[in-house]
Amino acid sequence: MGTKTRMGLAIMVSLWAANLAVAADWSLVPAVNLKTEYNSNINTTSAGSTGSTGNLSDFIFTLNPSAVFNYATEASKLQGNIGISQLLYVKNTEYNHTDQNYLINGQYSVTPRFQVSLNTSFISDSTAQEELISSGLIITRTPRLSFRVGPGMSYAITERLSAIINYNFNKVTYQPLQNTQAQNYQNYTTQSASMVYQYLWSEKTTISTTFSGTESLYTGSTNSDYKSLLFSLGLQHKYSENWGFNLAGGINYSFYSTNSQIDSFGQFPNFVSVPTQTQKGTNCSPYFSLGATRRWTNLSLTGSFSRNQQASAYGYISQVNALSLAMNYQFTEKLTGSLGGSYSLSSQSSNTTENRNNYYSVGPKLNYQITERLTASSAYTFSNQNYQGNNISGGNSAHVHSISLMLTYAYPIHYQK
Repeated sequence: MGTKTRMGLAIMVSLWAANLAVAADWSLVPAVNLKTEYNSNINTTSAGSTGSTGNLSDFIFTLNPSAVFNYATEASKLQGNIGISQLLYVKNTEYNHTDQNYLINGQYSVTPRFQVSLNTSFISDSTAQEELISSGLIITRTPRLSFRVGPGMSYAITERLSAIINYNFNKVTYQPLQNTQAQNYQNYTTQSASMVYQYLWSEKTTISTTFSGTESLYTGSTNSDYKSLLFSLGLQHKYSENWGFNLAGGINYSFYSTNSQIDSFGQFPNFVSVPTQTQKGTNCSPYFSLGATRRWTNLSLTGSFSRNQQASAYGYISQVNALSLAMNYQFTEKLTGSLGGSYSLSSQSSNTTENRNNYYSVGPKLNYQITERLTASSAYTFSNQNYQGNNISGGNSAHVHSISLMLTYAYPIHYQK
């Protein structure tokens, strides 16, 4: 961590520490989660995939102690989440791993109009979920490290108009498991900066304009450099306390430079040489985001759709189209149920490769509150992935059945002074 980063963190900590002596409201919720899962295909692989030894099914036991905390004064807010998960596989013990998740977000009001913020996270996991969220891809259970830091500031220009400036740094590395086949995943670093103008049109409607720039650098065999510029317009409207939506649309314009190896015939004794050739190009693609929520007495519905560019594990930028729907219903005071589904279509392309990935999942979940602090849950998920392209595989499909049982014990602590 550099000197400037340490200095910035020290300033933020000192600003929050100065408020410890004033009136504050804080809460802490430590919890322990015990989970048993049967997974029919832990790597979401097809028997026809190149180099595949068939589906690997297993029982997975997870112990997950965690804690969520909130601290707030009139001038500052501090939120955090700490979680450690020990995953134990019954048959495929080489996949045993300790996942870690640390997240801290802070905000401080320097003046009534001027606020500064800092968002940080560190994630170490060996599942496919984080990669699916970021790039729409399912990868094998390879340990993945992600470090993110994002300072920001906002200023209220008028009572209705405000400006927000954010910077985000994200570094992702992959670590192949021992005694397993090495995967050609590419480590990458992403930096982005954005400026957002928000205008309060009415009590229920907010209009926004976003300008942002992003650069993604890969340090693997492709040694690629992607830069993109985004311009978008957004609208957020709230019909009532139980019904609202947000909508945004714009254009992504990207520039890329990537290195690829080209086979060529040489002279004796090296009949074939593999020189590196740099390829450059540009791309223009639409950006779109839509989300809506509707609540009734016992029922709530949420949905979202988005299209955007994201860095991926395969050394190329992904064009990701993602759709999700969820329904939650409260049967009794203690029993609640949900039914959710998601779909993503992602593609990664360069001058020499074209990969496409279709993924969807659907499943119900039940929660029963045994006591005020103890909750039992059960869930079933069916998911399917179809991938094709010369960088992943040629038109293979894989599906997964997952059944899980969970017990969660939480002990909320709240204090005001």
